[in-house]
Amino acid sequence: MNLKALMGCVEVARQGSFTKAAQSLHIAQPALSMAITRLEEELGVTLFNRAARQVTVTAEGKSFLAHVEVALLELDMARQELRDMAHLHSGEIRLGVPPMFGIHYIPQVLNAFGTRYPGIVMTVVEGSADDISQRLENRDIDVALLESRRVKSGWDSVMLGTDEMVLCMSDSHPLSGEAFIEAWRLQDEKMVLFDQTFLQRHLFDSFCAAAGVDYRIALQSNFVSLVIKATLDGIGASTLLRSIQQSVPGMVGIPFKPAQTMSFSLCWRANEYLSVANKRFIEFAQTTGFFSKDPD
Repeated sequence: MNLKALMGCVEVARQGSFTKAAQSLHIAQPALSMAITRLEEELGVTLFNRAARQVTVTAEGKSFLAHVEVALLELDMARQELRDMAHLHSGEIRLGVPPMFGIHYIPQVLNAFGTRYPGIVMTVVEGSADDISQRLENRDIDVALLESRRVKSGWDSVMLGTDEMVLCMSDSHPLSGEAFIEAWRLQDEKMVLFDQTFLQRHLFDSFCAAAGVDYRIALQSNFVSLVIKATLDGIGASTLLRSIQQSVPGMVGIPFKPAQTMSFSLCWRANEYLSVANKRFIEFAQTTGFFSKDPD
């Protein structure tokens, strides 16, 4: 069924004339007549009564064109939606973020992106790295922000930047004046730690295990705000990203020796369709400068 013939039928019905319809559509009248005749043959019905002075729509034509007009309107709306999405007047970003990255980096970049593209709906899901990875695999989200060591081989990704894991404590902590922290200093040290779903926990455990050091767990949780509060209250030292430590008044951050760095990447499923909005967000995140090594 020819789309131009359908559009021609609607215009002929509106104008009551093949000649006027052809002029309106900027096509030759014989070509329009032939297209509609072929459509009538395909349908097996006559759509128009072709009188000498005026063309009228048959009963079958009225029934058929009522559906055609709705279909053409839906098609026009679909085209407009695609144009809007191409120019980012509309669209959706579904992003998965581990809680540590959601505190500092993501709010900044989403705020800036939303200001530039106010028509884009931004849906952000927080969860552990394993949970976010599974959501990406299940297509519940389109893009994930993960520590680069968590990016699977079957995904595409771009690295956005790095941050440093530091030992954090209140300014009254006995270690708060140190220039750096070696593993041996943590023997029997009371720690407020994230649970095993956090890469930081694995990095810290490996750091201590390599030196044969046993620390003491005062509190462990996957609740970032609780870890921050417990650290400030002096329950124990913790491991946070430098960007977060710098944003918390009264919290001291001391680098490990050797330094414990983390890099983070935006990733998405390889060889699958990625919307224009998501592509633009990835490009935007790469160029904003929010994901710097030493954020303010």
